[in-house]
Amino acid sequence: MTSRILLLFLPALCLHAQSLFDGRTTAGWQTQTRAIFPTASWKIENESLCSIATGPRADLSTTRKFRNFELEFDWWIEKGTNSGVKYLVFGTRPNPDSGKFDPDVPKALGFELQLIDDERVPDAKVARSHGTGALYLFAEPGKLPPLPVEQWHRAKIVVQGRRLEHWLDGVRVLEVDLESAALREAMEAQPRADIPKPRHLDELKQEPGKSYPLVLTHHGGKGCYRNIRIKE
Repeated sequence: MTSRILLLFLPALCLHAQSLFDGRTTAGWQTQTRAIFPTASWKIENESLCSIATGPRADLSTTRKFRNFELEFDWWIEKGTNSGVKYLVFGTRPNPDSGKFDPDVPKALGFELQLIDDERVPDAKVARSHGTGALYLFAEPGKLPPLPVEQWHRAKIVVQGRRLEHWLDGVRVLEVDLESAALREAMEAQPRADIPKPRHLDELKQEPGKSYPLVLTHHGGKGCYRNIRIKE
């Protein structure tokens, strides 16, 4: 009888939302290479984690790791900013400014919900897979709600087994199957060496219990994040 009661309550426990940022301290956040908060690159401002536009472009990682989750957060970007949230982060990649792995300015290798000033940043104009809401480089979003810069918006990332979803201001703008031929072909078509590859898709399928950090990216400009909550 006891085991049956526990099973009945288990789903509710798994879906309990947890805060990843308390709005006041840097607890739970560091770089991927060192257990320190990169104060030259990020700061707490008005209960938000904000990238420092003039600082080194170090990405900011959670200390915890995740595999299946719903991640929700508020985001804000300044004009001309390129930002985003990476998940299923497999490791680090070279610093684009130097072309080398840089422990002082670590950069994340993972899937990215792109959050960018689509009007002003040239990269966003290359293709829709480079713009806001995209699974960066690999899948373009559907129709977006209005997302003016320098205003707060709400986002959600869902990872459940082989399914990915991106939501912006309550609208699901992207759904991707991690085991689809379309995604694998899109990844194979990208010549860049510093991005996820089909072998990472194989890893996800072969090691379903493996977990990964979440990362706030710093590609230049000021991007802010608050009310960061996750349901595992």
